[in-house]
Amino acid sequence: MTAKNPPSVLIVDDEPLARSRLRALCERTGLFGDVELANSGLQAVDKVRQGLPDILLLDVDMPDFSGLRVAEFCHDLARPPEIIFTTAHSRYAVQAFRLEATDYLLKPVKESLLREAVERAIANLERAATDADPDVVPSLWVQDGAGALQLAVSDIEWVEAERDYMRLYLFGRSYLVHQSMHSLESQLPDDRFVRVHRSMIVRRDVIAEVRRQGRKRYVLLHDGTKLPIGPSYADRVTAAAQTGRLGGSGTVTE
Repeated sequence: MTAKNPPSVLIVDDEPLARSRLRALCERTGLFGDVELANSGLQAVDKVRQGLPDILLLDVDMPDFSGLRVAEFCHDLARPPEIIFTTAHSRYAVQAFRLEATDYLLKPVKESLLREAVERAIANLERAATDADPDVVPSLWVQDGAGALQLAVSDIEWVEAERDYMRLYLFGRSYLVHQSMHSLESQLPDDRFVRVHRSMIVRRDVIAEVRRQGRKRYVLLHDGTKLPIGPSYADRVTAAAQTGRLGGSGTVTE
């Protein structure tokens, strides 16, 4: 999206009449460029992967793959679209805003409220364009004996918190860096790394499988390492696996 090119929008709803009505509303606002449609959550994910829309108008309650799971998938992208939920149910609002939704509109959607939400989404997109990934770095300096060693971020396989330090694993070795988890996570590109636990971050392409054993879930790396998935990260990691955003196959139940 640029000042000369209005934002593209993807309308996601499993009900044909709802899609048609939203498309008519979008055309009346005059705020959009390309307007595309998806009739399911999985089709929405496919369209996002093919060419990222600027804004999603997203229903929540859809069979097989809900709008919340679509939002979780988008949340893991390096530059996620702005998401405006359009639903008949108010009970999902808390979950929606935890996923950083721009707005949550109840059906039947009013044109005035849609216009306000879209204008807010456009403002967010413009801010992101001028301040994209300001903290991401290509390399990190770590202590190595009496000296220091520069590591390429792309070589880091996974990270584990150890009190006030982060332990970086790569090439069969590990290094400590004095940094908080929040600070380190902001320096790692979202499209290459995924948070699986409050104390662990993993590079996506080293994950072979996401497995389930009873109520516990974990990621299995290509080298055989098993890392636990925290309860608050389970749905997001599983959705990423099922939509091809991790290195290996989908969830396997043992």
